[in-house]
Amino acid sequence: MASVEELLLEARRLDLSSTEGRFRLGEIVEALRRELPAAADLHDRLAIDLEVDRDTITEAWFVTSAFPLVTRRSGLPWTTYLILRFHPERHELVDHAASAGWDQARIHQELSARFTAHYRSGPDQSA
Repeated sequence: MASVEELLLEARRLDLSSTEGRFRLGEIVEALRRELPAAADLHDRLAIDLEVDRDTITEAWFVTSAFPLVTRRSGLPWTTYLILRFHPERHELVDHAASAGWDQARIHQELSARFTAHYRSGPDQSA
């Protein structure tokens, strides 16, 4: 396990314009949360240190949590993961997006179609 100082140094060197950089930032945030559990303002402190908005830190951590390493697909832009982060079928959708080369518009179409199909058949009636 890397030390807090090593994690901070790595975070400072990340290219946050890349999908890989954003995912790595999320992984570093999670590692820092484990190392510094009493730091309630961790996202704020890290944002100041990296000179980015706090939302950048929180978003990277949340999206990374929603997409563990084995569910990520090479070549997809960060926006794909960001759009799908709350969807219950997000891992399946990422697989489809990667294999079919979906762009952002196509992802939105698929989400809209699934939403429409879900409510045409009625919300989950198993309850």
